[in-house]
Order: sequence, then C-alpha cells, then structure tokens
Amino acid sequence: MRATAPTPRAGPTPAFVLALATAAMLGLAAGCEPPDRDSRPVLLYAADNQGVLAACGCPSNPTGGLAKRQGLIEQYRASRRNVIVVDAGNVMPDHANLIKVKYLARTLERGGCDAIALGDQEFLLGLERLRDLRDRYSLPLICANVRTDAGDEVAPPHVIRTVEGRRVGIFAVIADRAWGFPVREWRKGLKVEPPEKAARREVEALAGCDIVVALVHQAVEEAEELARNVPGIDVVVAGRGYQPLRTPRRIGETLLVCPGPAGRVVGCLTFEPQGQGGGVRLVHDMTVLSARIPEAPWVLDVYWRYVEESKDAPPPDWNETPIPPRYEPSEACKECHETQYARWATTGHANAYESIRKAGRHRDPECVLCHTMGLGRAGGFVSMSKTPRLGRVTCQACHVVTSDHDKKGVKPEPRITISSRLCMSCHGPVQSPEFDYFQYKPKILHTTGPEDRTGK
Repeated sequence: MRATAPTPRAGPTPAFVLALATAAMLGLAAGCEPPDRDSRPVLLYAADNQGVLAACGCPSNPTGGLAKRQGLIEQYRASRRNVIVVDAGNVMPDHANLIKVKYLARTLERGGCDAIALGDQEFLLGLERLRDLRDRYSLPLICANVRTDAGDEVAPPHVIRTVEGRRVGIFAVIADRAWGFPVREWRKGLKVEPPEKAARREVEALAGCDIVVALVHQAVEEAEELARNVPGIDVVVAGRGYQPLRTPRRIGETLLVCPGPAGRVVGCLTFEPQGQGGGVRLVHDMTVLSARIPEAPWVLDVYWRYVEESKDAPPPDWNETPIPPRYEPSEACKECHETQYARWATTGHANAYESIRKAGRHRDPECVLCHTMGLGRAGGFVSMSKTPRLGRVTCQACHVVTSDHDKKGVKPEPRITISSRLCMSCHGPVQSPEFDYFQYKPKILHTTGPEDRTGK
C-alpha cells in the first residue's frame, strides 16, 4: 500500500479559500507565478454537476456549477504546483440540450480536467456524440467496464498522471443499473461488466503506480463494497452520493470519499510526504461551492454565450409535467374559484417569471421552462410581451383541466393530492437543493370557499 491513513478535516473552510484567493491575487499582481507555491500535490474531486455551467443565483440555489468549481480550481492552482482534477461522472445534463453540451465541453477543455468518469448521463448522449466530444474537445473521458455490443471500448479505461515523481493511476467504473426520475435507460447497445471485475483488472494494470484512484459511478454503499472486495486501491471516489462524506471512510487500506449530489462540493486530498520511505499521507479537505466562492469570469462568459445562442433555438420541452387540453392563465379560473385564486396570488408561483428576471436569468431557456407555463408546447408561454399571463406557475401546473371543465362534466378529484414527483419536476436537487416537499406543500394549498363548485 502506497498511501497511509488520512487526516480528515470535515466541512467547508472559508479561511482556506480566502488564503487561496490571496495567493492568487499576489501572483497576478506580480505578473508571474508565486515563487513559494506549495509543492505538495493535491487531488481535487467532484461529481454530479448535472450540466450546470453557472448557479442560477436564486436565493434557494446559490451553490454549485462549473463557474464556481473552476474558480476554486484556479485558486488551488495559484498556490500549488501540482493539481490533479477528477470528476466521478454526470458532468453533463440528464437531458440532451445539445447547445449546452457544446459549451460544457468547451469549459471542461479549457478548465483542464485530468480524468472524467462516464456517468449514466454521459451515456444518454449516445456513443457517437460522446466520441465526438472526446475527440473534438480532448476530453479525458474514461470507463473500464462498458463496451459496445461488438466488444469495442467506449473510452480508455484509465489515465496516468505524474506529479513530483509519483505516478497516479486513475480508472473509472459505472454500476450496471439505470437511474433517473423517471428512470432513464442508458445501456442500450452496450455491455456492462461487473464493476468489481473491471476494478481488479485495472488494479493489476496500474500496479506500477504509486497511488491508484478509482472513480466509481455508484452509490456510496456500492462503492464501499467495491473498496472492501478489491484490494490495491488507495482512493475510491463515489459519484452517486445523496450527501457528501465530510469525513472519509477507511475500508481496509482504501479511503472512500464522496462529494455528494448536484455538484455543490469539491473535495481535496493533499499528498503529504510520510517518513524516509517515500510513503504518502492523504490529508482531506472539502469546500462547499457556496455564494462565498467566486466564479471564474471566463466560465461566466461561456455561460452567457450559451444563453445568447439558446434564445434563438427551439425551446426545450423536457419538463415532464402533465399537459392540459389548452393553456389558460389563472384568471380563467377566478370566476368559479375566487378564494383559491386569491390564495394563489400570494404565492411565489404567481411571480415566478419576475424572480428569474431579478436574477438576470430570464433568457436562459432552462430557467424559463420552470418559471412559466407550457414553454415549447402548443399554446404555451412564448414571451412576456406575447403571453404575459402565462409567465407564472398557474393553476394548471397542479390541476390539469380548463376553465370550462364543469360544463363539460370533467371533474377534478375532490381533494387533489399534489405528489412530490410533480413538484420535483421543477424543484429538483439542482434547481432547489433545499426543497422539502412536506415543508413547501402547505405554502401553496388553498382554503375551500363556498364558490368552489368542484368542492375542492
């Protein structure tokens, strides 16, 4: 074993980030590299970016995004001579927004990742597009346990980096299962080898390396099982965690880390020299990509170029909410449901477009999709000048009927049950990381008035 037990340090460290920022500014002021940059190599790990170029800036979602991630990476590079950057998968979106994928690839190319594990959302783009992205943008995509039906590799199984005379071998595996909400199948036309079998083969192939890192696109429990059953791995990065592991887990001689969901955290492992025998001690740190982390200006420029190109493209239509017979504003419901309309008018749903306008994201189609009704669908929102009364989250978001439903004999359920799945089609972990269905549901429920002809 090449790496000895780590010294974990839990939680975000604003003071550390400030120190990095100061070092970066000093280097820029001098017009050259800071002469006293730390020679100890660091491994920065992240996962589950979910296709976010820049956090939307809403009060409920100030975290994550490649702009903040790259801002932190560049701070590390300003103070460290050797920085290895790895991603454990799902850096791309879960729907194929091809314009955005192009700008994400450009960002990753310029940002300088050392290894990107293929997650299920990368595979959902299709093999042909994946290979094009890899070749056109020189992306270091890796995966050791997936092949085509013909037996061809979909990506190299590993990469090797050398820092301060040490060889660091990095390989990736993915669980043989489909994820998503609803589940999206990514394995069509592919053969997925058991991750543990592929991991054993990679450990043998990387036996000459000083440190072996496994990017495991699995849940933490599955990644822990792999670490337990496959000796010879120094670090396992789990890419499918429901929450970050602020304190790494030690499984035998293997260190298990996890940055958690929605790309909100970047972990850091510093390689500390240990004794005269050339060993390494891994010191763990973790930074939340909160509002305190400055965004890389050039990534924000990329984001606004994406928005500029997207505004002239056909709007997205991957919001899986039900489609009413025709879209109507909430005012159409007011005649029969005045009490409910008055209650709705006090909620954030009634001013949904205004919130993204204040955040400056009213031209981003992905933001507009959830802050209006029916974007990209027949009769739905077009613009605030043409369809202003659909520039909200209207009654039809939950009640999929039209205002003449009583005349047509169409009766909604007497007591509609708003499902968490319906709400989370917009209030997902990326858009609303603090969303709690049971906490937020009471904020939109109506009282029943005598004019309510449906009895609802």
